[in-house]
Formats: sequence, structure tokens, C-alpha cells
Amino acid sequence: MSAPEGIVTSVAALARSASLTEKAVRIYLQRGLLEARDAGGGRRSFGPDQIVRARLIGLLRTIDLPLSTVRDVLDADDPVVAFDALWSTRRQELRTRLATAEQVRAALTAARRPPVDEIRLREVPEQLTLSQEVTADLAGVGDAIRGSTARLFEALGGAGVELAAAPYVEYPERATEGFTARLVVHAPVVGVLRPPGPGFRLSVAAAHLQAYVPLSQDQADDRELLVAVHDHLSTGAFAVDLMPVGANREVYLPGFGTGTGTGPGPGTGTAEPVMEVAVPVDRR
Repeated sequence: MSAPEGIVTSVAALARSASLTEKAVRIYLQRGLLEARDAGGGRRSFGPDQIVRARLIGLLRTIDLPLSTVRDVLDADDPVVAFDALWSTRRQELRTRLATAEQVRAALTAARRPPVDEIRLREVPEQLTLSQEVTADLAGVGDAIRGSTARLFEALGGAGVELAAAPYVEYPERATEGFTARLVVHAPVVGVLRPPGPGFRLSVAAAHLQAYVPLSQDQADDRELLVAVHDHLSTGAFAVDLMPVGANREVYLPGFGTGTGTGPGPGTGTAEPVMEVAVPVDRR
């Protein structure tokens, strides 16, 4: 005799329906997260509600929630509210851990002063920018920036809007060989235009004090040096009276990638800057 529609009669069938392993389903049964019906004759069955619940358990486990927390979420009066509260706490914990990780990196790199000119300061006025957020790992950062810059320039050309200042890339996260991070490519503009599609944003960047280091093309092409400059700025070790208050950024000047600006670096009389590594700062 076949089971009624929507009911499964074995752990194996429940596992297949929920895209779980049989071992996982048995553990969830032992822990009381799933409940079997008595089908008579020592047999068990699982209704549609248990199939849905098993799928939800599997989803919640993919974000590394312990089974006790999974139970709390699913058994709450409003599981959505319970999950939102939990995930809000998780996000705050992640932000704290990321900040701590940057402090650890800062401590490890504090003694590594990059061989560049002194840190310079400037006041950056309020800017209207068209931007696009992209993601990339360390190896893909260059291609991601070039692709996004081309799309931004195409949008400006189509709208007949000119650049107001040099484009720049903001790094809210740090990309590594194994971690894909967000980066935001900005094109400062002289006038308002409609964002050309999803992923583009027109926004106002607030005026701020900025610390920056100008680099020649040779310096910009030296990845080890570039990382050292970023680290030196993000640690805030360059000045006792200043502290970083935003994400690092790279400002791309007109000579970048054109073959000009080669040589030891700005200030030596042999090369013009083609890039600036910068960070918003505030007085301590």
C-alpha cells in the first residue's frame, strides 16, 4: 500500500526529499528537531510539514547555527523575527571580528614603514559620484576595476556628463587569494544623471580630510609596495594626531597606465604621480 501524497515512510526518503544525508536526518530525529508519525506495525512516516522543517534545518545549518539555536528559531512564535534578531547579532559580531582582525594586522605591520614620501593631507570637497560595487579576489581585482571603470565611463558618455575629478576605488573589505571582497568604483561627476541600471548608484560623498600617498607608475605596479602603503595608512601609525575614519581608496590620475610616470617616484624629480593611495581621517 502506497503512502498518501506528500508523506514519506522512511528516513532515506525524507533525506532525499530534504536534500540531506540520512545521518543528518537521524541526528535531527534523535535531538527532537524532527518528529515521526506512527504509521502502525512499527513503521514511521513523515508528513509534508516535517519535510519542510527538515529543509529549513538544512538551510540554517549552512550558516553554522548550532542545533539548539536552530530549534529556537523554528519553534519561535515568529521564526522570521527570531532569525532577524539572531542574524543582527551575528552581523555585529562579524563587524567586531573584522575590526579586531584589522587591529591585529595593524600590529603586525606597524613596524613596516613603506619607502615612500611623507604622508600628505588635503581637504576633499563634497562630491557627487556615480559608482558601482563589484566583488573580486586578489587576483581578479585589476580586471574588476577595469571592467567597472569602462561601464561607468560608458554611462557618462551616454548621458553626456563629464568627470568632475579623478575616478577612485574604495576598499571596504580586504581581498585575498582565498577571499572575495567588495570594492566600489567611483566616478565623480559634474551633474546629475540617472543610474544606467542595477548595481549603479548616484550618491554624494561627504567632504572630509584625507591622508594620501602619491605613487609613480612603477610604485603602483609594485604589489608588495602597494599593500605596504595601504597597511601603513589603515593602521593610522603615520600620525599621532590623526585616525582613519573610512575605507582606504586608490585615486587614479590621468597618467595611470599610459606609460608615463615611470621612475623611482614622486618627489625624486624623475616621475610624476599616476595614483594616490588615500584614507579619510579625523583629528584625534
